[in-house]
Amino acid sequence: MALLKSGPFNLKEAIMTLFRRIALASIVLLGTISPLLAQRVYFTNEPKKNLQVVNLAIGKTSVSTLYSIGAEPDDLILNSAGQLIYTVPSTGTVNLYDPVANTNTVLASGLKYARDLIIEPGGETMLIGIYTPGKIVRYTFATGTTTTLTQKLGTCDGIAYDGFGNLYAVANHSTIVQIDPVSGAVLSTLALEPHNGLNGADGLTFDPFTGNLWATQAGSLAKGLFEIFTNDFGFTGTFNSYVFTTQLKGSAPDGIKSDGKGNLYVGAINTIFVYNIPSNAITKSVIVGGADGVSLVPGTY
Repeated sequence: MALLKSGPFNLKEAIMTLFRRIALASIVLLGTISPLLAQRVYFTNEPKKNLQVVNLAIGKTSVSTLYSIGAEPDDLILNSAGQLIYTVPSTGTVNLYDPVANTNTVLASGLKYARDLIIEPGGETMLIGIYTPGKIVRYTFATGTTTTLTQKLGTCDGIAYDGFGNLYAVANHSTIVQIDPVSGAVLSTLALEPHNGLNGADGLTFDPFTGNLWATQAGSLAKGLFEIFTNDFGFTGTFNSYVFTTQLKGSAPDGIKSDGKGNLYVGAINTIFVYNIPSNAITKSVIVGGADGVSLVPGTY
């Protein structure tokens, strides 16, 4: 299923992208890149108010519930121990669920509208995006305390670090901002599209395979993915937009994770789908009836 591509035109970037796509496609044809490997995916089911897991190799019938929350969750990440950390915006809590011990613990509270999460390099702290009034707070695992890193972003959704330690966030829906991870100062901004209500980007992830940021695009203007070009200093100012034409009826891309092997896993409310970067195609789509944050189950890819 091919996707339509659009975005600001930059000849140098377009040529580099073309050569990279050709090279990656050649690798796929030679068989040195494995096919879809991640078979099991954790996800937050917002309308059903629980944590679930799906086996993509089987499909809809394999969806099972891990933990019933009793409130609508948002984002989901994994720590190094394979435990699930997730947010519940309405209760203002960040929680930890252990799938082995089947226990649930509140890590932080008083964070109303907490949404997207990322564990920082080194693993000692975590960043929590507060949707409104648009700020990011830092949580220290050892002490259980939070401090404000940055604020006045308008709104805040996805958060990501790249491979060089640069920090980014989705601010005010239609803008990507680069943030100093120490001072919290906004270093630069990149507008993805004209601001129009809730339209724009949502989830955000760094993909080691391409060396770029990828954001989900949702709303009435388009549904798809943004590929945001980066270097060791931050984003370059150019991006591609991959628009889904008919593939995602009834779905809206939200949470996103990369497997580093050329595949992006996306929670799109009605479905979870996998986008293969070299082939520019959706290679798997499973109806789950509610999916926001996603994370790959360790050991299944």
